Amino acid sequence: MLKAILTKNSPFYIQFYISKFCHQKCKMCNIVEANSDLKPFDPDKIEKIAENLRKIWAWVVLLTWWEPFLRPDIDEIVKIFKSKSLDVRTQTAWLLIKKDKIAKCVEYWLRDINISIDSLDEWLSDYINSLKWSRRNAMKMISFVSNTFPAKDSICALWCVLSRYNIDEIDAILDFTTKIWWRLSLVPVHITWKDSPLNFRWNDYYFKFQEDDLPKLKTLIERLKKKKREWLHLFDSDDYLDSIYDFVKTWYPSRRHKNVCDSPNLYFAILPDGSFAPCCDHRFWEKIYVYDPDFPKIYKSKLFRNNVTNITKKCPGCNFGSYPEMTLSARSFWTIKERILLQLKTKKSWLKAYSEDELFTIIDEIIKKYPYVYKNIKDLPYRDEKFYEV
Repeated sequence: MLKAILTKNSPFYIQFYISKFCHQKCKMCNIVEANSDLKPFDPDKIEKIAENLRKIWAWVVLLTWWEPFLRPDIDEIVKIFKSKSLDVRTQTAWLLIKKDKIAKCVEYWLRDINISIDSLDEWLSDYINSLKWSRRNAMKMISFVSNTFPAKDSICALWCVLSRYNIDEIDAILDFTTKIWWRLSLVPVHITWKDSPLNFRWNDYYFKFQEDDLPKLKTLIERLKKKKREWLHLFDSDDYLDSIYDFVKTWYPSRRHKNVCDSPNLYFAILPDGSFAPCCDHRFWEKIYVYDPDFPKIYKSKLFRNNVTNITKKCPGCNFGSYPEMTLSARSFWTIKERILLQLKTKKSWLKAYSEDELFTIIDEIIKKYPYVYKNIKDLPYRDEKFYEV
């Protein structure tokens, strides 16, 4: 990370989409459909991928998108990456049938996990995820993780897509996260247009913030920054929170360096077939595989960098949490300071084990604290009230 801060040219964050499948169909996500044409990389390629990432000074590798635990050899991937001194993180949409894989990953020193949750309300959670019992399954996964990960040195967080559906609920979700001693990370919903498809974003306009929502969003951002100083467990930096508002208001991020993102200098993505991508929304015009013995040389070449820049220059930009936080961590003094303090706090934190019943008791108490929010949830504008079981 220090090298990235000093040079602005060290990819210390990699998103690795190790699976092309997901067991749910969230209404704001298009990643499964976008990657449906890709053939997953062979298991024997993972060693070379890890070696090449070390050669280009990669540091954090996020195994994701969307359900990484559907990859049958994820435990071996974690084992190999950790053996190469890569910091492995995972995201999951609470796939309960893969508990054995999660436990095996913990055995191989996985210490960082991020679980998706978009509402504490059962009905709204099911609606957003297009899957029955989504809230219950999320709580089961939180309980399992809290009883499986080591109490010390584990970083456990909840990941929430901020939209006009749950904007009034964010305070409650943050209260829940703080109560169980996890951390919350927010990502504003990203919507694209049908005639301008992107790999991750979907075109469900009901999620899109409207002009009338902006004052409420601005107030929420300021309130969240204040709550961080009151020791509530929000992961996001102040700079990033400000960028959420700017992005939602204009649909252009305000935190890009010279209006161009830092891919591939500070971050990039690896698709399910093992090929390079500038990010989750865009593909590279040529198939360049990260397991190719020549990948480090290609990555460092001026021609490759210019070709990636030609893509990123045309992109209007995003505010997906991972990418702007990496830019800010390398370019903003205040974000760097926040990240260092957060790391020190995390090292001192202890993970507490919870049963499912204990988690639902906490949720019930929090819902009672916000009666107006949860009374009016079903009055939101829903396009379709049907749920789809997968």
